[in-house]
Amino acid sequence: MQLTISQLQSKHKALVAALKRGETVEITYHGQTLGIVHPAAHTINTQEQEAAMNAFFGLHKDSSIASVEEELRTIRQGRRKQLHDL
Repeated sequence: MQLTISQLQSKHKALVAALKRGETVEITYHGQTLGIVHPAAHTINTQEQEAAMNAFFGLHKDSSIASVEEELRTIRQGRRKQLHDL
């Protein structure tokens, strides 16, 4: 598939549909190829990658934070208390 720069705005859904079908899309500007968009390759995480992601996303699992909402409420409440102390 080939699209011009001006067509990208009006036909962006066609670009997405072509990528979902596994097609490569060539983007042109004044008749010259500006770039080529390829569909993303499916990746499979290795056990090492899974372990690294679990370690990263579990950084604060040992802290006493019950939930994100509670932590944000606590942070915001602390700020208000400091303003009232002035």
